[in-house]
Amino acid sequence: MKRRQIFVALGVLVAARLVGAQTSERMRRIGWLSPGSPASHAKYLEAFREGLKAHGWLEGRSIALELRWAEGYLDRLPLLAAELVALKPDVIVTASNVVHLAAHKATSTIPIVMATGADPVAAGLAASFAHPGGNVTGLSGFYDELPAKLLEFAATFLPRGARAKVLIDTSVPFFQGEGRVKLEQAAKAVQFRAEFVEITTPQDLSRVLSASGKPAPAAFIALSSPMLFALRDRVVQGAAALKVPVISVYDEMTEAGGLMSYAVDLRDSYRRAAYYVDRILRGAKPGDLPIEQPTRISLAVNLKAARTLGIKIPQSIRQRADRVIE
Repeated sequence: MKRRQIFVALGVLVAARLVGAQTSERMRRIGWLSPGSPASHAKYLEAFREGLKAHGWLEGRSIALELRWAEGYLDRLPLLAAELVALKPDVIVTASNVVHLAAHKATSTIPIVMATGADPVAAGLAASFAHPGGNVTGLSGFYDELPAKLLEFAATFLPRGARAKVLIDTSVPFFQGEGRVKLEQAAKAVQFRAEFVEITTPQDLSRVLSASGKPAPAAFIALSSPMLFALRDRVVQGAAALKVPVISVYDEMTEAGGLMSYAVDLRDSYRRAAYYVDRILRGAKPGDLPIEQPTRISLAVNLKAARTLGIKIPQSIRQRADRVIE
């Protein structure tokens, strides 16, 4: 009897340990809500995966990714956010304020990690950068401050009084009010005529690029926009057909053939977002994790595009540039 009791006790102990191991090693589910497409965001997803791996999370073994893509159609975001929330993931990763807001509206309990975006405090997503307080944390990208600096750079090679078409995504509230006023002041300071063009859908973008008016503007200024970022190839190609330079807050637009950008390295941001996911999966509360801002903003200049457009980039800008595309 005693031997039998010992074997039973051992069996119970082993089973308990197996259950405990299965519980501690359960597959974690990470939601991914993107305004773009698998093609437009491939390298950012790769950077995020690299970050997860560096923290010991292996896809297919300890984590599973649930990917949702808006493909540039931002009106799809509420439905996609609801789909993710219904899956009850451990955390949801988002990018850009319109995406953060869609996810936050869908859940106030599931942790949300921002890979990038504009001021989350002004957007009502966090109480403060140091103490977010709710279910949203991650990284913010200075996008509210970049356009004025871009205009300063552009003023060194575009003629005074030039007409610049400023592409505004209507899903970005900042550029409907205070942001527009600041940009108008910045344009006036460098003697540009800023013509604001509101874009709500990809079809709007196509119409703007096919009917920019004559004479063509001296430049297209692409502001912070999840839609413009996702459709950056279309922006650059449409502007190139009109022989108009693109100046933007995205290095990726300059890579695609735009003239100049002053931007945050998004790959670094997505890689860093994995750190927040790791902390949350290990028990940290998002409201206790301070929101970070980028430590470096880079100026990129595409000299190949400049030559094609017949634009001479001043030596001062070339020297200032962190990256020059020949």
